Amino acid sequence: MDSVTLLGAGKMGAAFVDRWAAADRPVVLWNRTAATAQALARPGVTVAADAAAAAASSPVVVTMVIHGPALRSVLLDHGALAAMSPGSVLIDLSTIDVASSTAIAEAAAAAGVAYVRGAVSGTPPVVRSGNAALLLSGPAAAIAQAKPVLDELAPNHVIVGAAEEARIVKIGINSMLGGTTQMLAEAVAMAEASGVSREVFLDAVDASVIGSRFMSYKGAALRARDYNPTFTTTDMKKDITLAADQAASVGMSAPLAHVVLDQLDRAIDAGYGADDFLALFCLQQDAAGLPPDIER
Repeated sequence: MDSVTLLGAGKMGAAFVDRWAAADRPVVLWNRTAATAQALARPGVTVAADAAAAAASSPVVVTMVIHGPALRSVLLDHGALAAMSPGSVLIDLSTIDVASSTAIAEAAAAAGVAYVRGAVSGTPPVVRSGNAALLLSGPAAAIAQAKPVLDELAPNHVIVGAAEEARIVKIGINSMLGGTTQMLAEAVAMAEASGVSREVFLDAVDASVIGSRFMSYKGAALRARDYNPTFTTTDMKKDITLAADQAASVGMSAPLAHVVLDQLDRAIDAGYGADDFLALFCLQQDAAGLPPDIER
């Protein structure tokens, strides 16, 4: 079985490694913080000395980094893209801006490397359970070439286009998650301040037309007062900023995105940056004169 290279070994990258290791897929790993990569080493998982050496090791290279500038740095400044063999496939699963992705597409085309843009729908635990989905765009032949590696990550693939469409779809979905969470925070805080327990209110939400899988996930966390991060407030700010900027690039004002950004900024200023973005609820508790679930 051919190896796969992973550049970027954060929480999501670690879940990728677990999935491939479970499928007996050899993994070559590199991370800018070497200790993070070394912590994932095991039989079948090899840590490379640098990004270029890692990228040269496999016919499929997957990147998972924090933002567009990081992707440019890893692939261009660290020489990873230049080290890839012509005919190999680069798959980026990061949530990044379209301009950075377009720059990588141009460099990949010049190097003879097929470029697949993608995104993960699901948290690291969801990836490990095999229940995540991949949103993909790029050349159909490249997606087909990389299908075994992608199947091992997540069996559910949604092909949304042939170029940058996966970027737009992921940014749009994450903007909806931020807006939905702000709406939920306001509604639950209003209910509690008015004498209705969150448990009663959330049970009603689950039984109503507005109920959804996402509402159920976040409702369970609210019931448990659980703010352990599945996606941090700081990370959500990054993604809502991408949504606002993308909207501006096509002449839209995106008022809801700016409202949510303001709330995320307030949450970060209040010390909730490393908590799950559900901490937006704590701001609404404070605004309603209720003691926040977590004090910062």
